[in-house]
Amino acid sequence: MFDVIVLGAGIAGSSFAYKISKHAKTLLIEAKEKESLPISTNIYPEHNKEFLKSDEVNYSDKSICPCVFRTINYMDKNQDGIINSDDFGAPFGYISYTEKLIGSLLDKFEDQGGIAHFNEKVSKISRSNEKVEVITNKGESIEGKLLAIATGSYDFDLQRSLGFGAPDSYYGIYTHFFGDEDTLKKNIKTDYTFHLNANISQNGPLFINRGIDRISIGFLGSEKITYEDLNSKFERILSNYKPIQPFIKDLTRSPSKPVFGKISKHPITQFSKNRSIVLGEAAGLVTAFFYEGLLGGVACAELATRTIKPLLEKASNLTQDELKSYDKDIKRILEPYYTTGEASEILFYKSDSKFENLWKVYVNLINSNNTLRKYIWEAIVRQDVENHDLKRDRWTGEQIFKNLPLILKATYWPHFLKAIIK
Repeated sequence: MFDVIVLGAGIAGSSFAYKISKHAKTLLIEAKEKESLPISTNIYPEHNKEFLKSDEVNYSDKSICPCVFRTINYMDKNQDGIINSDDFGAPFGYISYTEKLIGSLLDKFEDQGGIAHFNEKVSKISRSNEKVEVITNKGESIEGKLLAIATGSYDFDLQRSLGFGAPDSYYGIYTHFFGDEDTLKKNIKTDYTFHLNANISQNGPLFINRGIDRISIGFLGSEKITYEDLNSKFERILSNYKPIQPFIKDLTRSPSKPVFGKISKHPITQFSKNRSIVLGEAAGLVTAFFYEGLLGGVACAELATRTIKPLLEKASNLTQDELKSYDKDIKRILEPYYTTGEASEILFYKSDSKFENLWKVYVNLINSNNTLRKYIWEAIVRQDVENHDLKRDRWTGEQIFKNLPLILKATYWPHFLKAIIK
């Protein structure tokens, strides 16, 4: 009998398994091999450190965080909207090689007695008042007191079988390019590029994350699209889309196939039931506009540990009523931050196919308004997500509306109203 069984070794599952295994007998089950996680270059904002502290991850380890995250480019078709964190006294955070970050957490998990089963899947879950039982694809039956589902967007059937909802999910794709640092510095001046173009996607951004000797580039597609169709579009973008050609000039494309998979957003309504919880992307805890999933993953891991540790210590039955503080903490701490993401989604993705009008105004404001740049910087670096200031975001929306041409104000007013209500 394990105290906790964790399904999934992404950022949510690995960080939760590591944290809770300090206090409980823990098993982690992951469908992939430990060494087969695809390389992933991500921004890692300073606000994540509120939930995964420096004594848990060595942020000075260059294999995990190869460089500091200093600059953002909110890029329009015809102009850059650059924010340099040096103007405000501290960097945005780090660039993370997320496969190395997850690997470090898994190593620490196993070092402190956690047990990991890699290359293994769960085919069935049963639950009673006394325990949870999982049946693996190898026919093994494993029992635990609590089940934590952190399978990302790969398999919603398991959580549905326990009565949980499933978030909205979209297919995305990315690949890497490699080159020496001199070439990268010449090609791309910012660490993170966020670009909107309705012809690329009306659901999310095209992004470029710059590491050391490598960049990742990708975009979010639609809810229903095949790998072949999405990859064909991706190849056309990489070959012909002029705004990004300078970034990849003289770089070597990864020989591996582009990474293709689902990305979730929009949180489910309930995160815990009897003897079971859902974490991270499986719960839809990904920001609706930026598609930032690391925050939701590490936050869930910390909040779940705070709830479950004392319950295990007093031999709780881990009922839904006893686990509800986990739900309350997620909604209290993350909801303000996600509210802004959903309001931005309404303006920039759901207004209509010409949302570039709004995006152009926003990029102009970034270039001209130092207050806006500072507000963005503070939202990223402040280790107090719970008290994210929605008034500042509404002020930003007001500035966008104020700077629209009169004819567009009439067109977009209903969308601004929806965003404000949100």
